[in-house]
Amino acid sequence: MLGISVGSFLNVVADRVPAGKSIIRPRSHCSSCGHVLEPNDLFPIVSYLVLKGKCRYCGQSIPARSMMVELAGGVLFVLALIVFGMTWQTLLTIVYGSLFITLFVTDLEQGLTPRVIVYPGIAIALILAALQPLTGTTPGILAALAGLALCFGFFFLLWAVFKIFRNTAMYFGNVGVAGLIGASIGYPVALVALSIAIVAGGLTTAALVIFKVKQLSEPLQFGIFLCFGGIVSLFCGPDIFDALRQLSLL
Repeated sequence: MLGISVGSFLNVVADRVPAGKSIIRPRSHCSSCGHVLEPNDLFPIVSYLVLKGKCRYCGQSIPARSMMVELAGGVLFVLALIVFGMTWQTLLTIVYGSLFITLFVTDLEQGLTPRVIVYPGIAIALILAALQPLTGTTPGILAALAGLALCFGFFFLLWAVFKIFRNTAMYFGNVGVAGLIGASIGYPVALVALSIAIVAGGLTTAALVIFKVKQLSEPLQFGIFLCFGGIVSLFCGPDIFDALRQLSLL
């Protein structure tokens, strides 16, 4: 229930931060008619199902994304507790997973990865990594710095190449998200997140181009694949890395 409630808050962040609005004021309201929502309209998931995905006051549809993000928050909390137990690592996983979910939504819907989320997120990741001697969490500060340098540097070079050839397929926001992934997960596990993101992004782009849904020159919302790779790596990145290393792929 706590995770679902956090997911509800992540919806507010994803809606308001890209628009430069406060996440505190005004109170939650219908985006169509502007009516301030009552307490019985704000029960995560339950209110959406009871109202059949429509505003109680104007009848306009409520995006299904709101319920999906609430579910994602609940799943994140439960999985973190199952995998890591009552440890500091669970708290870190929840913090980073929440950041990744929010950026996934903003990039998917608006093609934006807000700097006000990304760069403070990197700072938080480095601070938490520096506290490793007290918390026993991973990554440590050296691994976090190495992951940040690797991921940020790789995507910066990739962005620069596209820029040189005047190709708009990648925007600079992806570079910051890559840095956040690297700082959160740390080296060498960040290699797993990058690999997942590159493979998933490449296959998806190829399919969209083949079926003429988009052109190669159009901006690729690569942030969603980075966030996907980051979430997977939070839970099973070390295991995937060990398996790939045994196969001599990493």
